[in-house]
Amino acid sequence: MEKEIKQENNFLGTAPISKLLRMFSIPCVTSLVIQALYNLVDQIFIGHKASLGAYGNAATGIIYGLTVIALGLGLWLGDGAGSALALNQGKNDTTKASKIVGTSLISGLIISIIFTVVCFLFKTQILEGLGGYGHVLELSIEYSNFIFLGFTFYIIASILNPIIRSDGNPIYAMVCMAIGAVCNIILDPILLYGLNMGMDGAALATFIGQAVTFILSVLYLFKSKTFRLKLKDFIPSKDILIILKLGISSFITQFSIFLITLVNNKILVEISDRSGYSVSITQGAITLAFKVFGIIVSIGIGIVCGGAPILGYNYGAKKYDRVKKTLKYILISTAIVGIIATILFEATPNLFLLIFGDGGDSVDKVAYSNFVFKTFRIYLSLILPTVLIKVISIYFQATGSAFKSALISVLRDVIFLIPLALLLGLLGDVDLFLFSAPIADLLGFIVALGLLIPAIKKLGKLKPIEGEEIDNNPYELKESKDGFIITIAREHGSRGKEIGKLLAQNLNIPYYDKELIALAEEESGLDKEFINEIGETSKLMIYDLYQSLNVIKIAVEAQEKAIKRIASCGSCVIVGRASDYVLRDNKKLISIYLYANKDYKVKSVMERYNDSYDEALKQIKRSDDARSNYYKSISQLDWNDMHNYDICIDASLGVEKTVDTLINYIKNR
Repeated sequence: MEKEIKQENNFLGTAPISKLLRMFSIPCVTSLVIQALYNLVDQIFIGHKASLGAYGNAATGIIYGLTVIALGLGLWLGDGAGSALALNQGKNDTTKASKIVGTSLISGLIISIIFTVVCFLFKTQILEGLGGYGHVLELSIEYSNFIFLGFTFYIIASILNPIIRSDGNPIYAMVCMAIGAVCNIILDPILLYGLNMGMDGAALATFIGQAVTFILSVLYLFKSKTFRLKLKDFIPSKDILIILKLGISSFITQFSIFLITLVNNKILVEISDRSGYSVSITQGAITLAFKVFGIIVSIGIGIVCGGAPILGYNYGAKKYDRVKKTLKYILISTAIVGIIATILFEATPNLFLLIFGDGGDSVDKVAYSNFVFKTFRIYLSLILPTVLIKVISIYFQATGSAFKSALISVLRDVIFLIPLALLLGLLGDVDLFLFSAPIADLLGFIVALGLLIPAIKKLGKLKPIEGEEIDNNPYELKESKDGFIITIAREHGSRGKEIGKLLAQNLNIPYYDKELIALAEEESGLDKEFINEIGETSKLMIYDLYQSLNVIKIAVEAQEKAIKRIASCGSCVIVGRASDYVLRDNKKLISIYLYANKDYKVKSVMERYNDSYDEALKQIKRSDDARSNYYKSISQLDWNDMHNYDICIDASLGVEKTVDTLINYIKNR
């Protein structure tokens, strides 16, 4: 099994990049496009029904905001649970995995029921607040009944999809969504035209499609690989906190889409009449543009998400030429998608009238077609920079720059687009409002590119952190006598390494610190310096990136395997790397925590690194924060909680006295 993992990791660092990108990106693109189709299929059939047309499409645009919130809630719990499952993989902790899944599902059920009840109780007020107006409001109320009923199915299925993927079955997860989408496509014309059910028919088709996806997803729970659910697993536990923490970014992404939809619909209600258009025309056209935009962006995101493991692994292995080549392929691929889309929007906007209908009998067809043309040609004119912004954001995520990734991901949508839509819309007219998106696209791309170019130039120039030079010579494990496995967690500046070395010397057993990094390099194929950074500097923010950054997971698992290999050779001293938690089931474990007062730690750091007082304080905080984050990410425990250790000692006693105290403790054990 370990050999297969090594081969898989090396494959990321050696196989042709074009082959890897196709292998990883095609399933991602397919899944995201299928998900986007759920929100698009109804538009096609509603738009072609003469009695509905633009009014019907505008009505679905009003409901779309609530659908996005429902998806956001599902992904919040689902992505969070999937990420938490990743923390337990390889540890055979099936009890914990089952509890995570059960907690996420019962929480999702409770939240979905509350969300559905609130939507039904305040239906009219909510839909008016989302921009519903006149006949559009009437149709949105009609459309909402089955959509609201399906929220529970939709939310639970959205929770299960990431869980199924994390359980090692992405194909099944994709098939569940695909079958539901196909059911929706088949049922839409039957219910909408054959049975003449109008908006209710379109909503019922969506409801049935979601129910099918839900049923197929639930059936997977009976054949999952890494967990088996029992009734007690559905009792909510504190695991919900880590689930919510790990999944929050997914909800924020969906919530930003909701905000854009809300702002657009409300502005169009205010300015459409004075601009010479009916609200149904403007809201209907914007709804079409927004959902077509979603399809194109889904393709771009699918390509770069497929490339993220390739980028991350080669970044960690310091194969920077492969990082640059992968990024180049991703940029070219997504640029082609953006260019094709731009050509279609600018040259053949009438194509979208053929797909989505001419607006129906209730609107001025000429006015509707003219505004649809304007919307696609202006509002979506710079979709190319938009997809490239997504590439740059995920590139930073894959290479460990969490802050830059988060900044870029909200830059275009929240920081630029919403204020521009409000400003241009309320101060001008509908035509001016349409320019809010391309201006936001351009500004977002300029900032993203400004962050990317320096980052690319720095590739190949990265160095290990100060004072943490790593021996590049191969390391072999030493056989040892039977006895205690001693692990040392230490505050920075407490002289933990000196204490560990002297303790091992006095006990005549091996000492391990940087040696385990060499073993982890052998296990993973990643570079020693990259592995060393994890847990030693807060730069990588492992507690936020674990769920999405494959290379971090590889490095952490490699370190854990190295620690277990070391412990299997006999009595020894191991410093750092959460080794006490990794070996928590070892009956011969003695776990030690070293702390010291501030003055002692600052003096130690100043002597070792020749730092100033202020520099030493900063280095202590940075290192201790990183160690705490690392420990928390893999154990869900507090690193400096003294209850987690067998013995805690104030190392301000001095190296020799601390070692004497530890030896007495060990002898008494």
